[in-house]
Amino acid sequence: MDEKRPHWEAWWRGGRKGAMTYSAYTRAVQHWVEQASHSGPQPSDSLAKYTKLNAFRMQRVEKTIQWPPELLAILLGESIQNQHWVLITESWCGDAAQTVPLIGAMAERANIPLDVVLRDGANGIIQDFLTNGGKSIPLWIVSNQNGEVMGQWGPRPRAAQKMVTDYKAAPEPKSEYQVFAAEVQKWYARDRGASFFSEAANLMVQPRST
Repeated sequence: MDEKRPHWEAWWRGGRKGAMTYSAYTRAVQHWVEQASHSGPQPSDSLAKYTKLNAFRMQRVEKTIQWPPELLAILLGESIQNQHWVLITESWCGDAAQTVPLIGAMAERANIPLDVVLRDGANGIIQDFLTNGGKSIPLWIVSNQNGEVMGQWGPRPRAAQKMVTDYKAAPEPKSEYQVFAAEVQKWYARDRGASFFSEAANLMVQPRST
């Protein structure tokens, strides 16, 4: 185990409490939608609305997956069969709605164990995987079957991340964040998962932080 990740180590050795299968997570999302709620610990009408929107996005992504042949070769091969994946997310996260279904589908194709955990759950493992000091999600962790971390990906493909970085660095006046966020979602729709799949293939074959 990695001694530099105390929350992760305690969670893994404690039986990975709070982890859900991907199918259990999607059922939970539908439940939150039906209850006009969300995955976070505090009530929020806005996060409930994002959860409802993201449920639709997730279903659309699942139905429109286009598998690159080189990725399928990796998923169906033997080189990654000793891996165990962990996905940190929340129902209200717009970026997660675009990539979480892809990770879930990959895990199913490759028959690799996938644990889905909530960022704001009691396990606290996000503290060991901060992005520039922040709890950015989604975060996909690739470990082996002993819980040794081999690499990680998140919170978004590099092209989308550059859009976010450029927006934050842009001087005022600039468009409202909701307007900008809509542009990012349009990028995801045009990209159709291609950028993520390319980065995912590199991570699985040569696990490393991205």
